[in-house]
Amino acid sequence: MIRIEKSMLKLNYKHLSIYSLLLVFAFILASCKGLQKDTVVYFNNFESDNLANIIRGKIGAYNGSRVIGRYSQDGFILQLDSLPIHNMLQITFDLYIHDTWDGNSAKPEGPDIWIMNVDGWSAIYATFANGQFTNYTQSYPVLQPEYNPATGFKFFNNKPNSNAIKTDLPGACKLQKINGGTSMYRITRTIEHTTSALEVGCFAQLEDPDMDNKNCNESWSIDNIKIKTIEFK
Repeated sequence: MIRIEKSMLKLNYKHLSIYSLLLVFAFILASCKGLQKDTVVYFNNFESDNLANIIRGKIGAYNGSRVIGRYSQDGFILQLDSLPIHNMLQITFDLYIHDTWDGNSAKPEGPDIWIMNVDGWSAIYATFANGQFTNYTQSYPVLQPEYNPATGFKFFNNKPNSNAIKTDLPGACKLQKINGGTSMYRITRTIEHTTSALEVGCFAQLEDPDMDNKNCNESWSIDNIKIKTIEFK
């Protein structure tokens, strides 16, 4: 009887060990279902003057770096295809607001609006105020204005340079060599997206009574564009 009990005890321990392993394996599988897969599908710091997949792209120099720009009223379109399977995507870049942007001011000085569209959908439609002595407000970091069919767009009032990560950079033209003439913003937009193709358009709607010098008075450029897809498994 004693030998039989020992054998049964050993058998029970063996079954218990197998059962424990199965439980651990099942837990790991269940945990993996919530994992996220990030894939960088595009990165460009423009140091090699690479304008592949970009419509109306132009490379310029700013503050010792290569950037896409400078632009004023116009802009560029980035087109990608053959994206991997994904549920969302994230777009990140550095936006430079150069010289004398007048934010939410009324015409003829403003409003000065910067725009990003994703597949034709408005991802950013915000005003920016910049310049050493500006008293104008801006809507950013609020990404979209309120809209009333009767009265049109109503932009939020935030302090100039709100959420800028650098405000002491030199201007690019009108305020060239003057610290505080450019502000840098780190822009990040994460959106739902599932299609294999992507189109990102960056533009501006800028008002300036000095039309002859508009491109010098108000401009923008971009650096370090990174786009990654996000898949939830």
